[in-house]
Amino acid sequence: MMTVPTFATRIVILFACALTVTSAVFWLRLTAEDSFSSASPLDVPHQVSSNEFVTSNACRSCHPDQYSTWHDSFHRTMTQIATPEAVVAPFEDLELRDDALSCRLERRGNEYWATVFETNWKERYLAAGIDPETVIGTSRTPFLTKRVELTTGSHHVQIFWISDKSNMVELPFYYHIDGKRWIPRSDSVLVPPASADAGVSTSEWRMECIKCHSVGGNPGLTEYHGRAFLQSSVAEFGISCEACHGPAKQHIEHHRNPLNRYRRHLDGEPDPTIVNPKRLSHIKSSEICGQCHLSFVPKDPDFLTRGLQYRAGDDLTVTHEVQLFEDGPLREGGFMTYWRDGTVCVGGDEYLGLIKSACYLRGEMSCLSCHSMHQSDPNDQLAEGMDSNQACLQCHKSFIDNIEEHTHHPVNSSGSRCYNCHMPNTSYALFTAMRSHRIDSPDIASSHRSGRPNACNLCHLDQTLDWSAQHLTQWYGAPAVELDEDEETVAASLLWLLRGNAAQRVIIVWHMGWEPAHRAAGKTWQAPFLAQILEDPYSVVRYIAHQSLTKLPGYEDFTYDSIGPEQERSRAHREALTKWEQQNRDLGSRARRLLLDPTGHTRDDDVIRFATLRILNEAAVSIWKGRPDLATRAIEMAKRIEHDSSSHFHTPLTEPDDSFTRSYLAAGKDQYDQIDVIEALLNSSATDLGVRDADLLASIALTNRKS
Repeated sequence: MMTVPTFATRIVILFACALTVTSAVFWLRLTAEDSFSSASPLDVPHQVSSNEFVTSNACRSCHPDQYSTWHDSFHRTMTQIATPEAVVAPFEDLELRDDALSCRLERRGNEYWATVFETNWKERYLAAGIDPETVIGTSRTPFLTKRVELTTGSHHVQIFWISDKSNMVELPFYYHIDGKRWIPRSDSVLVPPASADAGVSTSEWRMECIKCHSVGGNPGLTEYHGRAFLQSSVAEFGISCEACHGPAKQHIEHHRNPLNRYRRHLDGEPDPTIVNPKRLSHIKSSEICGQCHLSFVPKDPDFLTRGLQYRAGDDLTVTHEVQLFEDGPLREGGFMTYWRDGTVCVGGDEYLGLIKSACYLRGEMSCLSCHSMHQSDPNDQLAEGMDSNQACLQCHKSFIDNIEEHTHHPVNSSGSRCYNCHMPNTSYALFTAMRSHRIDSPDIASSHRSGRPNACNLCHLDQTLDWSAQHLTQWYGAPAVELDEDEETVAASLLWLLRGNAAQRVIIVWHMGWEPAHRAAGKTWQAPFLAQILEDPYSVVRYIAHQSLTKLPGYEDFTYDSIGPEQERSRAHREALTKWEQQNRDLGSRARRLLLDPTGHTRDDDVIRFATLRILNEAAVSIWKGRPDLATRAIEMAKRIEHDSSSHFHTPLTEPDDSFTRSYLAAGKDQYDQIDVIEALLNSSATDLGVRDADLLASIALTNRKS
């Protein structure tokens, strides 16, 4: 059942939206007013003492080992004051440029400063008949120079925050730690390049990040000089001891008495003054992680004035309105958050996967069943042995002596690793695929309906959906699945890659560089397809495609810049194909299902057909979203693609909604009929009326086409 936000919650959301819009406007009104200044005390969130929290420093003397392992974690560095110890990015006299905004970075002693300006500001003034030199130093100068106040992240990406009066916003460039380079924000996220989300950042730290990237965060809505203002505070920056163990002031005061300490040491009873997640039920301990590892809206109508009131061990549902797939808005438009089967496809929201798992719902599995905050590698925080089958066999003991009988794979192979089948890498975040935390079994019917890649075909990249379906029927009695001709004859990975959306493409290109998939499917056929993806419109997809390409024989030293000029990306595409043509390409009977002819060349007719289908999906969804202008562009591309095989990988407009595309695709037997269908939609009154019902649109299309 869909959860309807309370009136108070709506007020919180509206205020957040207002601040978000203000953040966007901030970048558009770069002026000299207040330029070359640090932030006022009201601008920057500050750490304050509390009647609840004591900070991690107070825990150190009694718990030195736990403090040390926490200090080494990426939780600690999630938010930091921008000091030389915290900043990992180079700042010395750099200028970063993008189409919309540029940024000049400098270091002044132990401080970091940024000047943000419109990239083409001079051209804009000249076009208006104004000499740019005459505005320098005036209120019309499109420059803003501010000190960097905070950082977010230190693992894969680091983000930097500056303030401008009522806003705390991120720089439009991120530092990619793994790539050792600055990149535009739009090149770090998986959103359509043409969408508003891909451009100027609209994040506001004090409204959004403060909820999870600090302890005891309070937006601090208050009145200042007659207007509403955020005077934000935190008990501690980053994710520290009291995020998981609860406020510790009472605990410390109680244990200052040595008699209390000895009594607790001798009786071994739970300490009522502090929370130990291991002593909680699997539901409550998981909720401690879930306070951050989910998508939610604060329920508390006073959130803006006092912050989230959830404390470790509380009932999470009281303070967090969890954004579930079952909620109507996410079913209709959440295809970049969830797969169509309700499985999360975004890394970081793992709690939403766990609570859908039978091991949690019908068992007692919690986050702590596999993860440890203190006895683990900071990279994944898996407890000892939990990167093996022991993670599952600790509960499913009946499989210990008959793993091969259950998996139908050699016992020491990747096909007998429980998590490869039951937790496949179908989530994406931070330039990598991640394991789904919705524990389930491979289901070809579900994969067919939802578009979520299944575990079988993520290892066996060279096999079809039909091949996987037959094996699951033979081995486990799975029901037969009705598939179309392509799904019976073409490798599933290539269907997802060539006609799929960006989420499917990014998952597939990552797996094309995954060692277990190389062992199962070989690595002598992926190159021509990864070469084409070097021109994918999504830069993160291009980046991962290049990473996977360098793991193939002959491409180990292949150089490529995923955010370089378009002509350079085209050159790299051609160079990669040339290398492929110089290799031995004898793939035997596999060639046909890999869309290759007997000589190893791609079967262009099929590749073009799949590319056209994808572009028509995008056209249909553009109409569904009330954007006939984008649909018209897509139709023009679809017509052009029939004659120009070099344009397979076009600029997408949006991502397809499977339920909708199934309805409209039924209106045409092939892509050429479907062009007529979409054009009929564009000419119909439904577009003007903003009709959003898929079946109705398909019906209108058929009627128009027949007439």
